[in-house]
Amino acid sequence: MKKSLFYTVSLAATLLVASCEDFTEVQPKGANLLTTTSQLDLLLNAEYELYDNDIAKLVNDRVYEFEPIATTLSMPQKSRSSILLTWDEAALDVWAELSNSDSYYADCYNVIGTIANPILQQLPMAEGPEQAKNQLKSEALALRAYYHYLCVNKYANAYNPTTAATDPGIAYLKEDWDITIPTEKLTVKEIYDNIIADLDEAIKTDGLPRVAVNRMRLSKAAPYAMKAMALLSMQRHSEAAEAARQALAINDVVSNYHQMLNQPVQGMFMGGSYQAILRPLLDTEEDIFTTYGLEFFDHIPQESYDRFEAGHASINKIASMNMMYDFFMNAAEGYVGIPMPLSTFDTSSSWNPSGLKTSQMYLVLAEAAIAANNIDEAMGHLDKIRENRIDPAIYAPLQGTVTDKATAIQCVKQTAHGEDIYTIWGFITKKRWNQLPDYRETLTRELLGVTYTLSPDSKMWNFPFPTSVRNVNPNMTNNW
Repeated sequence: MKKSLFYTVSLAATLLVASCEDFTEVQPKGANLLTTTSQLDLLLNAEYELYDNDIAKLVNDRVYEFEPIATTLSMPQKSRSSILLTWDEAALDVWAELSNSDSYYADCYNVIGTIANPILQQLPMAEGPEQAKNQLKSEALALRAYYHYLCVNKYANAYNPTTAATDPGIAYLKEDWDITIPTEKLTVKEIYDNIIADLDEAIKTDGLPRVAVNRMRLSKAAPYAMKAMALLSMQRHSEAAEAARQALAINDVVSNYHQMLNQPVQGMFMGGSYQAILRPLLDTEEDIFTTYGLEFFDHIPQESYDRFEAGHASINKIASMNMMYDFFMNAAEGYVGIPMPLSTFDTSSSWNPSGLKTSQMYLVLAEAAIAANNIDEAMGHLDKIRENRIDPAIYAPLQGTVTDKATAIQCVKQTAHGEDIYTIWGFITKKRWNQLPDYRETLTRELLGVTYTLSPDSKMWNFPFPTSVRNVNPNMTNNW
């Protein structure tokens, strides 16, 4: 699978220290035998990642293909790829039946079920200092909330205050769930209420350090940032802004990509040498919560390319096959049969595909300011990002120049696209905007001379649950 590099932390030695008597007479078979805070802490040494190619393809941010699109679309039998490429809403049932598995779904519940909940279940009995217990509790609660948030945003309706109480959602698994009882879906409102409750408890427990041991572990800023994103989805703009400010009070750095051109790319045809962004996995200061994922073999469609602001480093300075080919030929045409402006090939950086960055907090502040009709303030928040992304030779501040709401929203959309492009957030953000009259729009793409459209109200914004889940749990019906 693309962009996949898993490692596991073996707990076999820990399990073997329990005697046979302890195992058979004290601990039921299959129970978690981790009994100290240091042992439970090992569960958090995970490499978090989510497979995002399908959601990026749906919103036309990126296209990951290895056969010509003409071949994909000409097949007599529909495929998941052809349905997504053509936004074929008439094929929802086919799409569902072709979705036997979905690693995004599995990975979300893997974090919830094998990391967060086991920690929360064992903590009351665990031996260890109170400070360590508080840190484990805060981190586990925040992770559980965050991965439910990521999951509900793929498979259920975006939060709409007028319908969320009845919109079907996903299951919310807690540490006391009885595994013998099939899970049931909660409403979207119930899911978000649980998310906010978990994050509030994580914040109240106050166990997280100001600076985490590494950026794949949670710092004090993380639950505030997660809460900001959830509240923004709930259209509670002022509360979202307050949570974003609390996150930024701990880390407000937006990394300057034009000062990170430390990755040499050698041209294969003309021998050119190019400097590309090196965005280190665990050493990019703007990352609040870092997740793993390499960015390569993604082709940027023309419509996606056109959404970028001119001079944006994320499109002009990312390591790409365009650089490797000395800008002499179009790499995408060789793979998908259609010219596209950019084909990525960055195997050294991490673009934090499913994590959180400080720049997202400034975007929260910008949207909240627009909602309060504070246009100039909103542009100032966008400038905090733009001055670190746009070529200094052409950068010009927005603050003081934008006065109307419609233009301000377009500036938010353009800046957000630059931040979201190599992440899951392009999908989540556009899906959320579908609920806002001033932001919603119909997406278009042209393939082989045919123009396709995806309306804000399309059922395709809700991905089908994997059939492997639906076949064993009749409660998990698709949210269409």
